[in-house]
Amino acid sequence: MPWISPKGVSVAAALALGAGPAGDLAGELTGGATSASEAQAAAKRARGPGVRALQRKLGIPADGVYGPQTKRAVKRYQRRRGLTPDGIAGPQTRRSLGLGSGPVLKSKARTRHRRAGGRPRRHSRRGGGVRALQRKLGLPADGVFGPQTERAVKRYQRRRGLTPDGVVGPATRRSLGMSGGRMLKRRGRGGSRTRGGSWSIIRRVIAAGNRIAYKPYKFGGGHGSYNDSGYDCSGSVSYALHGAGLLRNPMPSSGFMSYGRPGPGRHITIYANSGHMYMVVNGRRFDTSALRVTGSRWTSQSRSTSGYVVRHPPGL
Repeated sequence: MPWISPKGVSVAAALALGAGPAGDLAGELTGGATSASEAQAAAKRARGPGVRALQRKLGIPADGVYGPQTKRAVKRYQRRRGLTPDGIAGPQTRRSLGLGSGPVLKSKARTRHRRAGGRPRRHSRRGGGVRALQRKLGLPADGVFGPQTERAVKRYQRRRGLTPDGVVGPATRRSLGMSGGRMLKRRGRGGSRTRGGSWSIIRRVIAAGNRIAYKPYKFGGGHGSYNDSGYDCSGSVSYALHGAGLLRNPMPSSGFMSYGRPGPGRHITIYANSGHMYMVVNGRRFDTSALRVTGSRWTSQSRSTSGYVVRHPPGL
């Protein structure tokens, strides 16, 4: 799931695509654009249908953008398969994933926008960028990214299947039809747990889930000990919650029917009945049943919630 620049090599090295790790390494590290046409080609490799197909194979949200989350997922896959973990989907990685032949897929090199004096720009909360956003959302364009704007952004993101975090990053800007620009978000409030402690907890849940995402299903796994060779549905969720300090001891699925608070959470929602359970973290499902489809417990595909008790960790 989760969501935390490769160096170019010569054209001659790019042609040395032999049938071995060294050859594929050369192929996967190419891409330092030296002309406008090469730059356009590099941009195409960083987004589009090919990237969506890659993301589906990796079991992450298929937004078609080869961003940091996709790069991290590729690296994890490469490490598990004994490939060079460079985060680039070149010939060898494509073959291993069953994607067939095609272009090298990788993230586009980023340039940092700086102010005079070399200091990086801060995230914009006021001004023309915010006004343009507010017009797109049908709000009064006062240029201030306040609570009303944040709520409107979250509503829009939910409708479009984006992560409803209230932050207008590249994916949300593209969906709104806004040109490239700075990230837009609301200034964190001093007493708001969501902008501080909550995000830290959510990151730890995701990180713990990532550690066992590809472990095999094992009935009763994760209940005798958190360190196990495989995990069942409740053992998997127990492990992820324990990693963030939200659970002391593993629980069966029936135990989660009374866990925490009733109803869906803002960031983490648990669905449990006496025979099965799973959880959704910021729009992504963590479920052992996804192993049969993606090979990972993480998936962006939803499933029926009928027959499940809905709970969430307090405050999340």
